[in-house]
Amino acid sequence: MKNNTGSFISIVVAVFNMQDTLDRCVQSLIKQTFKGIEIILVNDGSTDHTGSLCDDYAKKDDRIKVIHQKNMGLPLARKAGLKEAKGQYISFVDADDWCEEDMCERLYKKTAGKNVDIMFFSAFRHRNDGIVTICNLPIENGHYSVEEIHECYILPLYGDLKTDRLVTTGYVWCCLFRTEILRDIKFYKDICMHEDEIIVLQALSRAKNICVTDDVLYHYNRMTPNSLSKRTVYWENYWENIIDVYNAKKEFAVNFFTDETQYMGRLVTYLYLKMFRSIRNETHYSNPRGFWGGLLGAYRLKDTHILFQNNGYLVKAELSPTERCLAKLVQFKLCFVVYIYYAIKCRRMRTYVEKTKN
Repeated sequence: MKNNTGSFISIVVAVFNMQDTLDRCVQSLIKQTFKGIEIILVNDGSTDHTGSLCDDYAKKDDRIKVIHQKNMGLPLARKAGLKEAKGQYISFVDADDWCEEDMCERLYKKTAGKNVDIMFFSAFRHRNDGIVTICNLPIENGHYSVEEIHECYILPLYGDLKTDRLVTTGYVWCCLFRTEILRDIKFYKDICMHEDEIIVLQALSRAKNICVTDDVLYHYNRMTPNSLSKRTVYWENYWENIIDVYNAKKEFAVNFFTDETQYMGRLVTYLYLKMFRSIRNETHYSNPRGFWGGLLGAYRLKDTHILFQNNGYLVKAELSPTERCLAKLVQFKLCFVVYIYYAIKCRRMRTYVEKTKN
């Protein structure tokens, strides 16, 4: 297919070993009713047939550009795609997801000539328990300043509370960004979870005009075993990743808060909950270090002093009675008790499923 209209929207798809789901994703982009797009497929060192599939798509549609690179992880794959993007706006799509065929057309109509920096839209989440709409901001459709979405969007990025009205936040695939506001942002190679939130925070720190629509334009697929967020095996360096996210969010907090008391309650509570999950992770039956190696790993989690130094910020009302007891055990450095508790309760993660809002 020839593209004679220029590229208004660049769509970046980072791909790693997705030969089984890639076609549905790419076909949903090729069939977009709005033709002024470019599709950038970043093959991040795939070891299956993903790379050759990407090349085949590019041969059939000259709007598709393929980047082949050694495996560097999702953040640096997206960075490579951003570097090559020529569109006025940019969208990120995950390779196991897909889009409504009129997504780009509807986004174009809402942004063209309107000086929009970020467009927020909604998505369908596909999971074993059904299909629901997510990422719909609890405000009316329209244009907002960053300050006007502070309470409903930015605060939950620092840790969501039970009282928050927005149940999912911070995904780049339900955003359309003005490409220029993402130029030179930081991509963290070692952050492989919550990396979307770091991108969104940086974009918000540079944005002025936010547009919100409740149009449901994206399909978030939680059914595939390749989905990072659906991962059920042992997670190497899970806690280290969480600490990197914590430090990055603190770094960018100066753009949104005048005092750390405005966000540290959320962030410290988030960190405690992730500490519990880190210990559960160490109990996992697929941990290569085994049961006793996992116990040692729970004690060797780095930078736990951050928890102890900020105990005063912990929002205890967000924890269950059991979690409050576990928090006390962690504070007294009795992690082995927490480890044994989760090893028994979760049967070393053989049947336990992490409860997530997404």
